[in-house]
Amino acid sequence: MTLRKRIDRISPFWLGIGIGGTCLVILLVTETVLGRWDPLASEGGFDPLARVSSGILRDLRLAIVHCLLIGYLPAAFLHVLQSGRRTVLVLQGALDCTREECEALAASVRLSRRGLLITGLIGLALAFITPYIVPPVPPTPWRPSTWSPEVVWHRILSPAVNVWVWWLVYVVVAVSLRLSRLARKLSRIDLLDLSPLSPFTRQGLTNALAVIGLLSISSLMLLETGLGRIVAGMGGATLVVATLALLAPVGGVHQRIRLAKQAELDRVNGSIAKQRSAMEYQDARRRSGEMADLVAYRGLIESVSEWPFTTSTYARLFLYMLIPVASWLLGAVAEEVVGRALF
Repeated sequence: MTLRKRIDRISPFWLGIGIGGTCLVILLVTETVLGRWDPLASEGGFDPLARVSSGILRDLRLAIVHCLLIGYLPAAFLHVLQSGRRTVLVLQGALDCTREECEALAASVRLSRRGLLITGLIGLALAFITPYIVPPVPPTPWRPSTWSPEVVWHRILSPAVNVWVWWLVYVVVAVSLRLSRLARKLSRIDLLDLSPLSPFTRQGLTNALAVIGLLSISSLMLLETGLGRIVAGMGGATLVVATLALLAPVGGVHQRIRLAKQAELDRVNGSIAKQRSAMEYQDARRRSGEMADLVAYRGLIESVSEWPFTTSTYARLFLYMLIPVASWLLGAVAEEVVGRALF
């Protein structure tokens, strides 16, 4: 079995649950073994509305967010990659290719080692810079002797999280560009039925959801003071990237629809011009009926959207953008429940 087939058999859901769940269990066990709950209670308890700038509660919150992120990011990365390959197979009819040819095209949806290396190094560099810009900035953020047990989790997981963030962006871009180029292989564009192009739209929504999911987990850091501007900046950037992630896979399809629409309008306008000339010499009543049909058809073609989106597409994207807000609210409620149970 090839490496690609082995990767395709991995469940992103269980991968994320396995990694994130394991990290959370180890974190909670470590906190218990080291007796960190008593100092936490003495600092004022598990108040989800407390705005603390230092202390165990802050560090524990951020450690939990890091555990969630390190579970989510590889799962989202794998899901986008697998979804891109499945999209090619679903497009078999529209691409007018045999099963074997479509499988070869699906296999071509892959990532370059150079791209992974470059984006990974960018993420790694940013991970070492982050402690110097997140208030309160410790005097020596990378000196292990100054780390509390919770900060150890930040320093260990932060480089991995940042690398996976950039890998997620890279896989979204790479898969989207590959699918966009595949639009050139579409056998034909039916302007009156764009439903065969819906797999491109679904891939765009998958990309957007993967990016917004990152913001949903990161929004849990809003429980802390000093991180509001950072999360707000991340939120703005994430929403921009999510929108681009939605549009990128359908860029090639948009171009094909636009060209097909223009060609059809040119053809109809030519027919209208001929009908107008013929009306001067032939039966004007019969020709006027044909002219009305052509004008109505031209209006129908002009109303065709150049993007293969429907109302449900925009509705789903809007609901996706509400997920970070719901995540923050659930995080606050969960912390309140845990605080009441423990203290």
